[in-house]
Amino acid sequence: MPPQPELFPGGGGALARAEKAAAQQRADAAQGEASRAQQVRTDAGFPLAQSEPVAQVLVLGRLAHLDRLFEYAVPQKWQAAAPGCRVKVRFAGRECDGFVVSRSESAQTERRLAPLQRLVSEVPVLSPQVLAACREIAERSAGTVADVVRLAVPPRHARAEKAVLAEEAALPGESAADAAAPPVADGVLDHYAGLRAFLSYAGQEGPPVPRAALTLQPVDGWPEVVAAAIAQLPAERGALVVAPDTRDVTRLAAALDGAGIAYATLLAADGPEKRFKTFLRVLLGHVRVVIGNRSAALAPVQNLGLLVVFDDADDLHREPRAPYPSALTTALAYSRSTGAGLLLVGYSLSQSALRLADAGYLKLLSPLPDRPRTEVQPHIELMDDYLREREGPSGHSRLPSRALAVIRKGLADGAVLVQVPLSGYLPAVACVRCGERALCPACHSTLSLPGRNRSLSCRVCGQLVERFECPFCHGDRLRALSTGSSRTADELRRALPQAKLLISGGADGPLPDGELAPGTLVVSTPGAEPAGLRVAGSYRAAVLLDGDALLGRGSFDADVEAVRRWRNAISLVCPASQGGRVLVVANAELPPVKSLLLADSLRFARAVAQTRQELALPPYAVAAELLGEQSAVAEFVRECELPEGTDVLGPVPCGEEYRAVLRVSPVRAPELLAALRATTAARSARKAKHTVRVRIDPPEVF
Repeated sequence: MPPQPELFPGGGGALARAEKAAAQQRADAAQGEASRAQQVRTDAGFPLAQSEPVAQVLVLGRLAHLDRLFEYAVPQKWQAAAPGCRVKVRFAGRECDGFVVSRSESAQTERRLAPLQRLVSEVPVLSPQVLAACREIAERSAGTVADVVRLAVPPRHARAEKAVLAEEAALPGESAADAAAPPVADGVLDHYAGLRAFLSYAGQEGPPVPRAALTLQPVDGWPEVVAAAIAQLPAERGALVVAPDTRDVTRLAAALDGAGIAYATLLAADGPEKRFKTFLRVLLGHVRVVIGNRSAALAPVQNLGLLVVFDDADDLHREPRAPYPSALTTALAYSRSTGAGLLLVGYSLSQSALRLADAGYLKLLSPLPDRPRTEVQPHIELMDDYLREREGPSGHSRLPSRALAVIRKGLADGAVLVQVPLSGYLPAVACVRCGERALCPACHSTLSLPGRNRSLSCRVCGQLVERFECPFCHGDRLRALSTGSSRTADELRRALPQAKLLISGGADGPLPDGELAPGTLVVSTPGAEPAGLRVAGSYRAAVLLDGDALLGRGSFDADVEAVRRWRNAISLVCPASQGGRVLVVANAELPPVKSLLLADSLRFARAVAQTRQELALPPYAVAAELLGEQSAVAEFVRECELPEGTDVLGPVPCGEEYRAVLRVSPVRAPELLAALRATTAARSARKAKHTVRVRIDPPEVF
């Protein structure tokens, strides 16, 4: 029978064809579902996603041997689970957090895939650049990727996420990069060779990736220099600045406010809601400049162009949680994964930066000799033998008359800083007769005198000692082994009753920055020095006391650390042309003390580097510290396939634990790190009774 013509175009014939097409689509969908079911073996009971039904998930577990990706089936209702999204999965019989890393059409395993339990959020909070940096940090720290991701991505806060997404919907297409910033006085950049060229490369996309270390002169405040550097970036490029503590972040924030640069602050002390809200605003591109401490080192800044680390040798940059990475290690990995320029800024050159420069990884940017020395730094004076003999017996005292004269002259025109290495009153005392250090009878820690007319006490267990008797010579009289900031303040209060005396650091905490009126005398521990309204030039004079005690710390980096702390304090004093003076009370013949007279710290840093190379000390050797129960540490060392030439030191007692140190040359460091990760995973897989913590190049390793 010939086909019947359609009486009404688009009528019953068209409807029949539409129904036939719909039936064909259903058949094709069923066939595709069957095909996917053959490719992806899953538990029955849920339909698979239409595309890429397999998700590779990073499960945030705690076991080292499970530090890899696991495949899960993507149900149709969780089709929006894109790479970087936070999910809930079933693992080892319990629900765990995880991140989707990638999606694929087929699975790499033949086992049945469990489904994603829940899509926590459709916002991809783990970017590929951050994940790549986390993987490199885990390798360099002999840790797990999951532990690093926990440090990089803050916990989700639903209310904060809802508020930020509502803000995103209300302001479509707008970002902080669209707003034009006012011009910034950037003349300070011209005083450093190569700094402008570095910033021009940092503002470009693609290679070469510039990396440099900038040693500042005392007259230039680091917040102003960093603000001027950020202002040189193109409007579409972002910047990330990592500083040691909250005080430094606050100082930088004031400089950015003065320059009219919009920014966001990420701090470890922020509450969960505030931190996650700031994190999301950065992720979505609402702000292009982020400042913070080590918790912000992996902030997901869009189109990151410049990554700055201030004072990279500060021990506050070391993460106290596993795998214990430093801010410098994090910055190096993040710079490599994002292609952002890396700039290390400080008033002294760290040994790590010098080694990277010698290896050709970064450039050293030094000041130009275009300004007289009296205009860039204060007059620095050492309490040498000439001054001591000229003064007489008081010249050999802890607080010589020369120091009091410098303080009096400085108080007449401004504020004066007195830096003391230790806090407290008398942090350590000893027997007058035999010189034996006074120890706690309960825990054998050092006893201290917390104040005048107060009893000896232990700062560890709190034990009070009303009457001291030496266990060796039975003497009952004590003398001070070291003097703290409180005792120093008492001595200065009696000598200078007219001065307004402030104590910063120790049990009372650091003083906040603010206006320092003339006649103000600040006694501070290193790192707690308050600054004025402008960081550089806050004080008219400074006296650095007990330099020999600071140099005598039981650490291989005591000399470098002392110079770093002294130069940071010197940077707060106004230049010599404005009357600035600094007196250093220490052995003037020691190289670290002499180096303060030089215009920069490069010569001293190279001398220290040569010594460290000869003695195989970090960073010219890589040291891995193993901490744990004695038998566990010894077993770990036996099981670890150490590369040839590895030095094994210990195990030896270290407090309530035992410690072993594995030392190897930097060339063999990748082999040692891989062996440490493999051994940790093997012990985790067999559920070893005792755990062993691994730290790479901790500051107190030697």
